[in-house]
Amino acid sequence: MSGEKQPSLVSRINDILATRITMWVGTIWAFYAFALFGLTPVFWPNYEEQILYWSNFLQLVFLPIITVGTALMSRGTLEQQAEGHEIVKKEFALMQETHDQLMEALKQVDAGMKELLRRGGESALSPSPEPPAKKPA
Repeated sequence: MSGEKQPSLVSRINDILATRITMWVGTIWAFYAFALFGLTPVFWPNYEEQILYWSNFLQLVFLPIITVGTALMSRGTLEQQAEGHEIVKKEFALMQETHDQLMEALKQVDAGMKELLRRGGESALSPSPEPPAKKPA
């Protein structure tokens, strides 16, 4: 990690804020808060202009924060995917090596069987004859 540049304090604070705000805005409690906020002109029609202003302001502020927070949270997922991909590649290489060894062993068995058949024909594979019966004493 010595080659990687450490993020500045401001960058770390920005990342923490973006992530936490994104996580908070993505909760059901945030939905309830925004739903109540959106319904306030129904109860207080005199404040409709202020509510619309603040509603637009919140949308403009939350859009980039949520975008940055989502990107930051997906960074960990991308790193996990890269690690998983490396593990799969290593496992595949091991499986390929095992497959190659198995194929070589099968070739040797095949060659041995062909040699056995060449030397003795079918008689080499037949069971050995029964030993002679003992004579009664």
